[in-house]
This record gives sequence, C-alpha cells and structure tokens, in this order.
Amino acid sequence: MLVRQRKLDVHEVSGGTYAWFLPLFAQFQKRFAHVAGTKEGFPCVFAQNAFRRSNIRFSLVSLKNGIHDLDELRRDLGDYLDDCEEWDGNANSSEPLLVVFEKSYGLRDDDDYRRLFDATLQHLIDNDPLPWPEHTHTDPASPYWSMCYRSVQIFINVSHPAHVNRRSRNLCDTLVLVINPRERFDLVAGNNSKGNAIRQQIRANVDVYDTIQRSPLLDHYHSGGLEWPQYMLPDDNSTPARKCPLHFWKRRPANDSAAVLELHFRFAR
Repeated sequence: MLVRQRKLDVHEVSGGTYAWFLPLFAQFQKRFAHVAGTKEGFPCVFAQNAFRRSNIRFSLVSLKNGIHDLDELRRDLGDYLDDCEEWDGNANSSEPLLVVFEKSYGLRDDDDYRRLFDATLQHLIDNDPLPWPEHTHTDPASPYWSMCYRSVQIFINVSHPAHVNRRSRNLCDTLVLVINPRERFDLVAGNNSKGNAIRQQIRANVDVYDTIQRSPLLDHYHSGGLEWPQYMLPDDNSTPARKCPLHFWKRRPANDSAAVLELHFRFAR
C-alpha cells in the first residue's frame, strides 16, 4: 500500500489490514519532534523538512502467511518512481519514500534484518522490468555502482530497531528503508560547495544524535565512495564493510534494441 503522509486517514487505517502501521507512525512522530542538531533531534534536515511538510510517502509492506509481501513493495516502488518524474526540483516539495515492513517476531537482531533487506533488494533486481541505466556499473565493488529500479538510480538508507548506538538508523520498531532517487541528492546536496556543506552539517548532527561518532563507511558517490556499505551500517565503527551478497542481472545498454537479458552472477570481492 502506497500512501501520502498528508492523506493518511488514521481512522481508515486503524480498522483495516494496515492497523499495524499506526503505533509505528506514532514513533515516527516522536523521532521528528525535535530540531536537528540537538541530542533528541533527528539529524537529517531533509527528512525533518519532509515530515514537517507532510511530504513523506509510505509503502506499507504487510505480512501474508508470516512472509512479507515483496510484490507489494515492488508495485509501490514502481508507482513512486513514476510520480517522481514530475518533481519540480524544489527541496521543499521532495517526497522521500519510507518502506515500512510490518513488525514480525521472527526479526530479532541485526542478522535477521540484514537477511530481509538482502532478500528485498534481490527481489527487486530479479523482477526489474527495465535495464539499468547505461552509465551505471553492475559491480557493487565499483566506485560508481548504485542500486537501480525501473532504470532509476536510487539511494537506500536502512533503519531497524537493533541499532542501539546508531540512533540515526533506528526510526521505529521494525525495518524501514528510506529511498530517494539519486537525482535529488545531486540537486539539493550535490558535488559542490553548498552540497558539501549540507552533508557535513548532517553528519555533524549525527555525531550529536548517535552515541558513537559517524560511521567511517560514510562517503560521497561523486567522489568515488562505495554505495553498498553505506546502505546498511553496522552499529559500531570497528566492523568492516560486509561483502555484497546479491546476484545481478547483467543487462545490455538501454539503447540496445535487442535488450536481451543475460544472467550473470557477480559477487563483490
């Protein structure tokens, strides 16, 4: 289910299939109740701004027979990216997508959330109807690799409740994927002096908000920083970046009329 924050009908949700979302939404409200840069203020100014303006989009991924419905997410993400094509480039109208998984008692620790995250991305890769953009590398060990769906580069920020030290990666009591098209980062926090200043401010806010300093895995895409390790950060600063376990479809360039798909298993080394 894809829903806009400003159109969220609490009464409608409370009596239906997605009633599980209401206590989680209350937790979101608490997370964004304080100003960024303070000990209780969520550090990302863009997320703060979007929530304050009711610009968040939610994809609610429910459990069916004890298993999360990843097809529901796939449909929601496709619709969201279609809507993003009409974005006017104004940071105040930007709508990040929060993919919220129904809470499951089978998810207890970081390994459990990691497996669900990996399975989710693999499902998107395996069911992507379009080739990846021609300029996007297909090897996560490459400096300019980025996750893509429907031929759109996306950045994913993983949040889950097993994060204790890294509070900035703990939005509520379940797995949450914060997704934005990469072009938005390029426009509002790009590879320029203004963009660099914004990123440094957010990371300084993280140092205040978390109980440990920012992760050494954080980097910048246009400076050649690896994307994969930044998606799901460990809860300490000593654990090395984990290897990417995903299997990728190696596709011909989007302008190739044949558009033949070749199965190519690649593991990050």
